[in-house]
Amino acid sequence: MPSGGAVVISELLVNDEKTGPAPAALMSLNMLIETEGRNYTPAEYSAWLEEAGFWDIETVWFDAPAANGAVIGRKP
Repeated sequence: MPSGGAVVISELLVNDEKTGPAPAALMSLNMLIETEGRNYTPAEYSAWLEEAGFWDIETVWFDAPAANGAVIGRKP
């Protein structure tokens, strides 16, 4: 990715405390049962983005079908 580019991860995010919101927590539970996966928190995505060299990482919360937020990281 060229300098100044950005990655946007739009997802059904679980809060950093892993207590909700309810739709994200329920989807995470379903994924644990069905696939051994789960929904991730903004802090987890931020750490992975930082490790990959992104900076100015922010979380934007919104209300949409199948997503409740986005984690955005920019490439220096």
